Amino acid sequence: MAQATTTAVERPTGASTGPRGTGADAPTAPGSGHAFRTDINGLRAIAVLAVVVYHAGISVPGGFTGVDVFYVISGYLISSLLLREVDRAGSVDLVEFWTRRMRRLVPALALVVTVTMLASVLVLSPLVWGRLAWHGASAMLFVSNLLFPYQGQSYFSDSVTPSPYLHTWSLGIEEQFYILWPLLILLAVAVARRTRVPARRMLQALFAGTFVVSLATSVWLTATAPDWAFYVLPTRAWEFAGAALVATLPWGRLAERSRLRPRLLRTLLGTAGFVLLALSFALVRETDPFPGSIALLPVGGALLVLAAGSIPTSGTWVDRVLGLPVLQRIGDVSYSWYLWHWPFVVLTTAAVQNDAIWLKVLATLAALGAAVATYRWVENPIRFSGAMRSWRRTAAVTVAIGLTVGATVVGTRVATGAVLQNEPYATAVEVGGEPESYGCTDHTETTRGVDVCLLGDVSADTTVLLLGDSHAMQWIPAFDAAATKAGLRLAVHWRHGCPVAEVNVYQPAERGPCSSFQTESVEVVEDLRPDAVVVSQAHIYAGRMEHPDGTGMTVEEARTTWANANDKLFAHLTAITPTVVAVEDNPQLDIDPLECLTRPLDGVGDCTIPRADAEASNGDLPRISAETWTKYGVTTWDGVWAQTCDEQVCTIGDMDQPVYRDYHHLSAGYVLTQVPAVEQMLRTAVGSTTSGNIG
Repeated sequence: MAQATTTAVERPTGASTGPRGTGADAPTAPGSGHAFRTDINGLRAIAVLAVVVYHAGISVPGGFTGVDVFYVISGYLISSLLLREVDRAGSVDLVEFWTRRMRRLVPALALVVTVTMLASVLVLSPLVWGRLAWHGASAMLFVSNLLFPYQGQSYFSDSVTPSPYLHTWSLGIEEQFYILWPLLILLAVAVARRTRVPARRMLQALFAGTFVVSLATSVWLTATAPDWAFYVLPTRAWEFAGAALVATLPWGRLAERSRLRPRLLRTLLGTAGFVLLALSFALVRETDPFPGSIALLPVGGALLVLAAGSIPTSGTWVDRVLGLPVLQRIGDVSYSWYLWHWPFVVLTTAAVQNDAIWLKVLATLAALGAAVATYRWVENPIRFSGAMRSWRRTAAVTVAIGLTVGATVVGTRVATGAVLQNEPYATAVEVGGEPESYGCTDHTETTRGVDVCLLGDVSADTTVLLLGDSHAMQWIPAFDAAATKAGLRLAVHWRHGCPVAEVNVYQPAERGPCSSFQTESVEVVEDLRPDAVVVSQAHIYAGRMEHPDGTGMTVEEARTTWANANDKLFAHLTAITPTVVAVEDNPQLDIDPLECLTRPLDGVGDCTIPRADAEASNGDLPRISAETWTKYGVTTWDGVWAQTCDEQVCTIGDMDQPVYRDYHHLSAGYVLTQVPAVEQMLRTAVGSTTSGNIG
């Protein structure tokens, strides 16, 4: 979220000022084409309140859509500014426009990026310093919205400690809009001159076309690549374009031509806008495909409020609410508050390993204090100082700020390289960098041409087949050693991110669908006819299941699909193989275990998790799987719970023996401690046809 300073006359006491009109009409004060609009400042306050309340964990499920409201506000203000300049001069001064944007956005952002980096070094593990240095640099370059989806970091992920720079993705979209939008407007004006079409009409066509194409792109990409759809400008441009279209309309004349009195029309539009915004904040969920078509709720609400405020008449109840002094003050500091609130929340909760709502609320209030100070002593002095009006001086200050942040980032990376050579960090790096797969002693090929990895005693007559995803792979070192000791041939067939049960799950395009692996898994069992099959598959797929057309499943659809697919799988396996063993899946952590174990503030908080939270971490899938195992007499084996959990808490070990290498994979060191238990399980499996629990 960023804010534009777009009026010809600005006030030092207002964080962001906007045009009263579009250059053709005076929306609220006839004859006052560039007056300050309190309704826009109040709307900005509502948007930032929605975002910070959402990040504090208070029950406003759609609060994140406040960012979309900001996009609408920016689209309206920036387009109004550019339209006035086109009307007045027939062109746009790009250097002056971009200089003002830099003067508005960069100083406060540079301060937040630098302070956040320094605070992260004090609070967070050295394991993440290098990554955060890149995040800080990308934030300053306004490209973090491209870096995060490239790294696979979902905005809604709550599995690990998020980046304190995650919220800067919205600034990336905003700045990219600032760069491209005036260029498109200049192109449209040039085409209008060549074709002798009125410039305003050509611009309206541009805005309408952008709206339609971008919205269609948003709907398509949200269904096919949701992370990229959330983060990139092409799927958000329609929000800016819709506001630009509103800015081109002569609301005074439209109100006069309507059959409603202007004040009534203004009231109806404003009320409708408030209703849509309320529905957006209350009803939109993280699990909804977003932005897509559902973003029409917050965008439509904001557009209606802006349209209402553009009708020249006396104020309504909506104007009185938006003009409340408290909202005006919040609107003033909203940019700085947005910048500060997320680092305060992330670093505070990480420092004490506690994400209680009351703590996050206190963090957001502390961030408000930092925002007021930043607004007073950083934003306003640079924005309103006469010495800063020269673009050369602005560029010099921006370069100086960039060098400061660059030095901080480079220094952090250099320090990271030095620190990580020492213990316990070197061990943590080694554990976290364990391979995604392990080598095979030999290979065999089934009669249908499926290549199968062989381990253990490859010359043995008795074969155990290990099937699964990366949660099967994590056990390979222990299974290999145990099979060798037990004199068993171990066959392994696994694929990262693919359960054995036939469910469609989201996969990156380069990996391809899981269907071929799932079909091959059944063929391997049918062709090898092993003496025992061990199935180890993760229970983290509930939010990743898809319909055949690629659309996501609801929670209830995912439950039903998982139950049916596992019923089919284990019915087939138990009909072919004497013994089938299911490995009880380990918990999915809500912290990064290695980061927690190596954080600087040792003794503050702890790295254990309540057992109830661990049991609930994978939702209903473990229960559904257990019901299927019982139904088909499948033997179960527990390689984690009994060893790492008591009745109250589950531990992630320590740096002498970390249990996990990431938030849901076990470390090779830990699984090797379980070789005796695995050996006992394998011996029992090939020598027993009874069901129950092993180990």
